[in-house]
Formats: sequence, C-alpha cells, structure tokens
Amino acid sequence: MVDVKIIRSGEVESTTLPGASGKDAGWLKRILYPPHARTKGLSMGLSEVNPGYSVHRWHRHIRDKAEGYEVVYPKDFEEIYYIVSGSGVAQWKTEDGQMKEEKVRAGDTIFLPVDVAEHQLLNNGTEKMVVVFCGSKTPKVTLTYT
Repeated sequence: MVDVKIIRSGEVESTTLPGASGKDAGWLKRILYPPHARTKGLSMGLSEVNPGYSVHRWHRHIRDKAEGYEVVYPKDFEEIYYIVSGSGVAQWKTEDGQMKEEKVRAGDTIFLPVDVAEHQLLNNGTEKMVVVFCGSKTPKVTLTYT
C-alpha cells in the first residue's frame, strides 16, 4: 500500500503563461507534475488568466516551443479545462484553417480529445478567469523562465 501525497500550495511555483510575454497575462501552476508527484500519467494544474490573454497560446498537442518554455506532448494526450471563475472563448481551427469558437464561463468543462485541432482558451471577458486543467499522459515541460 502507498501513502497519500499532499502537495501544498507553497511547494509549487507559478510561472508565466505559455507564450505570454510578461507577468501581466497571469500565471500557471503545474501542480501534479514532476517533481511534486510521480503519477502513472495523470497531470493537473491551475491557471489565473487576465483579460485579453490565453491559458496557453494557439497550439496542438504535439510540441510547443517558444521563448522560455517547451512542451512535448506524449502520443494519445487528452486534456480537460474546467473554468472555476470568469469567462472566455474556446477557439479552434478546422482542417482547412477556419477558426471556430464558442463562449464558455464558470462551471463549463472543455474536453480536448486525442489529435485535437490547433486551439486556445482566451479570456475575452472583463475579469480574471481561473482554470483547472488536467491531462493524461503527463507532457514533458522544460522551462527556462519563472
């Protein structure tokens, strides 16, 4: 049998939102990620996004690299966003490059299945948006900024 793992808020550093320049955008905490927890593939985090910014810039679940970070997604990666507070718009691109979007708000859940199109969750509201995100299997995240 294995003990329960408790990860205290103060143990996890926040970082700048992926693809956002400066801390004005908000912050992101990768909570259920190495080194805080070793899982069989589950990952979880929390993000606070200011108006006009995205939880994670336009990306696909393959590889995303920009100044300050790189994320390499495992094959068959799935992700869920749960909006705790605030509102925004889920945006994605079709195979022919057209953008689609749908308004989302507190209490909504966005499921991003395997092979999801290029997408982002944008806070186009007037207040901070708080989002819990989780995925399976854990992506490899390399940060060069905090």
